[in-house]
Amino acid sequence: MGISPIEYRPWKGARTAQRLRLYVIARSVWGHKLKSPGVLALLILGFLFVHTLSLIFIILVPHERVEASDMADYLGSGLFATFAMLFAAVVTSDLISEDLANNSFVLYFSRALKVRDYLAGKAAGALLVMSLLCVFPPFIVALVSMATQSGGDYLYSFGVLGKTVLVGVLVMVFFVPFGLMISSFTKRKSYAAVGTFMSFFVLALVAGIFSDFERAWNVVSPINALSYFFGWILEGEVPTYVDEAALVMIVASLIVVPAALVYFRLSREVVGK
Repeated sequence: MGISPIEYRPWKGARTAQRLRLYVIARSVWGHKLKSPGVLALLILGFLFVHTLSLIFIILVPHERVEASDMADYLGSGLFATFAMLFAAVVTSDLISEDLANNSFVLYFSRALKVRDYLAGKAAGALLVMSLLCVFPPFIVALVSMATQSGGDYLYSFGVLGKTVLVGVLVMVFFVPFGLMISSFTKRKSYAAVGTFMSFFVLALVAGIFSDFERAWNVVSPINALSYFFGWILEGEVPTYVDEAALVMIVASLIVVPAALVYFRLSREVVGK
């Protein structure tokens, strides 16, 4: 009995588009997180403690238009950014660390998948989940305020509504790259969550210590930096002791640097270095 040689048969079907692979990863993250008790609990608590009171206040108190100062007080108190930080720590904690722990990271890149597409899919899924706390509730609060205003200056109110959404997008984008970076350096999601929270806590601690000597050091704290940036977007000004260039540099560096580090970290992991 002869042995039939194994012959190569070329694939005749259509290849999956790269953007579809990104969508599959993002959809997987979205579905997984919406089933997570921890994520749902933080989402509910965040909505209750951060957004509900402002929503009730806006409905009950008469107002002629959506005031930028009201939105700045609501979003810039520090509570919004703090809850967003906690939420991001939980959402991003297992996005990469779990893939490294169970070797599914290897399976991802056994196919024609680029690191940037893998990260884009993970980040897109995380951003969608973050939007449930950071974008949609502030949009609803501003929209309800606009719907219940007694005056006719809807153009101004619409502008404030747009700025409110921009603030939500900023805080959403601010925390995700850092969380992904921390998640890429460990195989334990609990370490990643604690690491993300502690990193921001240490920066806040440094800001608190040095601000006793110079108030401008407050900008080193991510929560303070975001609060100042919210006021800048909504009202067009920052406190006199805050240097605008330093504020932009701090916020930009905490987005760009973690994104670059996680990209190079995973690129080295893929090639086995």
